[in-house]
Amino acid sequence: MLRRLFKRGKKSAKAGQQLGREFAVGDVVEQRFDIESVRRGYMGVVYIAYDRQRRQRVVLKTFQNKYLWDEQAISRFNAEVELWMRLGSHPNIVRALDLRTFLGKPHVVAEYVHGGPLRALIGHLEPQETIDYAIQVCWGMQYAVDHAALMHRDLKPDNILVTLDGQVKVTDFGLSRVLPTWQWAEHLRERGSAAMRMRAVTTSEALDGTLPYMAPELFDGAGTPGVWTDIYAFGVTLYEMFTGKLPFDALRDESLIRMHLRVAPKDPRQLKPSVHPEASRIVLRCLAKRPIERYQSFAEVERDLQELRKTLFGAYYDVSWPEDNREESERWNERGLAHMKLGEYSDALRCFNYACEMDRSRADCWLNLARARLQLWQYHEALMAVEEGLRRAVSRNEFGQLYAVRAEIYSTMAMPEKALEAIDQGLSYTPNAPRLWFDKGALFHASGMLREAQECAERALSFDKLDPEAHRMLGDILQDQGKHKRACAAYAESLKLDPRSPLTWARYGAALLRISRPKEALAAFEMALKLEPEHAEALAGRRQTLKELGR
Repeated sequence: MLRRLFKRGKKSAKAGQQLGREFAVGDVVEQRFDIESVRRGYMGVVYIAYDRQRRQRVVLKTFQNKYLWDEQAISRFNAEVELWMRLGSHPNIVRALDLRTFLGKPHVVAEYVHGGPLRALIGHLEPQETIDYAIQVCWGMQYAVDHAALMHRDLKPDNILVTLDGQVKVTDFGLSRVLPTWQWAEHLRERGSAAMRMRAVTTSEALDGTLPYMAPELFDGAGTPGVWTDIYAFGVTLYEMFTGKLPFDALRDESLIRMHLRVAPKDPRQLKPSVHPEASRIVLRCLAKRPIERYQSFAEVERDLQELRKTLFGAYYDVSWPEDNREESERWNERGLAHMKLGEYSDALRCFNYACEMDRSRADCWLNLARARLQLWQYHEALMAVEEGLRRAVSRNEFGQLYAVRAEIYSTMAMPEKALEAIDQGLSYTPNAPRLWFDKGALFHASGMLREAQECAERALSFDKLDPEAHRMLGDILQDQGKHKRACAAYAESLKLDPRSPLTWARYGAALLRISRPKEALAAFEMALKLEPEHAEALAGRRQTLKELGR
């Protein structure tokens, strides 16, 4: 039924008319991210892109369109996003830079690691490389515990990346959960800590992970999962790094589970006699069946690995990877952006204030300070922050963004004339900015200037044809002009890009009803209510449609 809404009277759907869209190589997202390659996994899709603003490669990660209607999968992805954003920055964890919404779906913008997964190196590692990489994994995992009381739950060579310089970064915290509170460090019990904030989104007790790396307590329920559960997975990984083989392997899942529960792993020296006895002892302690017999922290594992390294190679591993090469003001700025994405505007304001104090010459810090104050209804203070930013702006893009925020502030204050003036000032610097044309169209539409509003919506789409909101706004304008068939086409385009918008489904249903297609209108209203059961426009439209159908 859903696809029939978009191909009425056609024998088959044209290419690209399916619900939802994914980016392709060559696409430019919001005039900023140039898509260079696309990689798909079991659930997610990963884009390697060049970020024109940061002037570096980044990774955009989201879920595949086949999960558009899988609420559990979407909830899991959203939980992963929040966890990743809250983890912050550490040299041995892949850093989440931003959270953006493209095509109606959340996308994590993460740092690009120039290297590859540890999996590709298994079977080819020298003992010193194995120890050095393992120590770095311990550093990253201990940070996750200390900073956020976080358990990874899917630690394995595929989720450990190694750069060309030998720096190790743990990634993919998608199955993570917060440890039970009795395992927390004292400083994490304070209100507002990262662990307290993450607790609500990571409480799933579902059996999850990758079977060859899952600890016995996950199967028999005899023990509480904790840090030691990740240490077991790390032990399996360490076993592979030293020997090139898994400690347990079987064709049937049931046999593999039984081996985790009942069978002692072979001493790594049986598979590779050159493995040092102390290395074997460390690995086997990680793989102990009873959690109490394993290491109780990654710091303990690291300590023994360091002693092993000194015994074998005469020195501890003390390479100090820089946390990042950014200035302190930029770090505070990005922390503030993370808080903004999570709706924590007071915390964001504090971070942006620090960033501005440390470097008052950065226009982007003042821009973000204005955005935070706007969200907190501090309109006059937001306007003052914009003024400070304009005094320091250098590039056309900075001027354009600052005038856009000024326009948003005036719009919120119900001052449309001043908002339009600010938008025109922004367009004088960035005439190809689709968001400014969109905002101008919205103001014209609200003022009843439909022809001017339509022109602005079409200009916005000429610069960004992948914006579902601009297609929907064009549909609204055409609908108000009585051009219902064209409005239907605009709403359909919007839904092809973002099929999870209840508002667009409701508007589409209303347009279908105007051109005497009540059955299809009813289906559109039902879709809106499936996504948002209390959606007012959809409920009203459904009642009217049922009345027309005589039901």
